[in-house]
Amino acid sequence: MVNAWPAVVAASAGFVLGAVGSLLTGRLLRQRARIASSWWLGAIITALVLAVLGWRIGPRGELIVYAFVLALGVPLAIIDWVEHRLPRIVVVPQLLGGAVGLGLLCVARADAAPGIRALWAMLAATGFYLLLAVVVEGGVGSGDVGLAAVVGLVTGWSGWAELAGALVLASFVALVLLLVPRKGGGRAAVPFGPCLLTGMAAMLAITG
Repeated sequence: MVNAWPAVVAASAGFVLGAVGSLLTGRLLRQRARIASSWWLGAIITALVLAVLGWRIGPRGELIVYAFVLALGVPLAIIDWVEHRLPRIVVVPQLLGGAVGLGLLCVARADAAPGIRALWAMLAATGFYLLLAVVVEGGVGSGDVGLAAVVGLVTGWSGWAELAGALVLASFVALVLLLVPRKGGGRAAVPFGPCLLTGMAAMLAITG
């Protein structure tokens, strides 16, 4: 297959990046979580995600940007899953790195249109989650708003339909998690970080 070798390269890079990212996960977790901070968990998840993107996207500049964003997304998803928080020390570099990477693609291709659309999509996703933070008191935090900006930027690069699809998928994942009963009765609190990242990764893989 044409994109077999980008998938292999992306998976190999993802394994290394995931193992290194697990060090960040272990440092930022406030509570001891041996499995969550293990090197192999981060390595396997990152390798699988990047392998799929490498296969779907191929040897294009976007793959490097997406790999950077999602390599940082795995520690964020794990931390949010365990402790329901998204550290700004990871979200901010993730957003800035994605913006710089996509900006360089605009310059290299002499085409500013995708970059401008990505910025507008970032603002739209940020505004939407800010509204959710106001309406759903205590359900959406500042970390979720920051991560929504990342999702808007990355998916908006491809188009508005990709942004909408990512947010819809994220909402679907959150709804599924919300319906899962927890021990002692009631419903489990839903961390939005993994939902947003899953929606973004899935939409990037679907659209290629």
